[in-house]
Amino acid sequence: MKNYKIKIIVYFWAVGKRTRRVSACKIPLCQGQKAIVNNMLFVVDKVEQDCATVFYCRQDGTLLKTLQVAKGKPASHRPRSMDAGYEYTLKITRFF
Repeated sequence: MKNYKIKIIVYFWAVGKRTRRVSACKIPLCQGQKAIVNNMLFVVDKVEQDCATVFYCRQDGTLLKTLQVAKGKPASHRPRSMDAGYEYTLKITRFF
């Protein structure tokens, strides 16, 4: 998918607090692309016609979650926590 990128949006949430956007990062949608966002590693593993597979890992390479991102449908991941943490939303976007 030429001219497409994956946009990773980081939100901070906490009990009793308003969820707020912290940062965003864009990486090219190519197999093997890596990005470190909020001390976590995102790796694009497989790119297909309308979707991509992204690995969510620690910086030492330990796989935490595999995310499927489809065109037009964002994928989100909120690590398990009871009181506060970061949430990640991944979208496939087109840039000209």
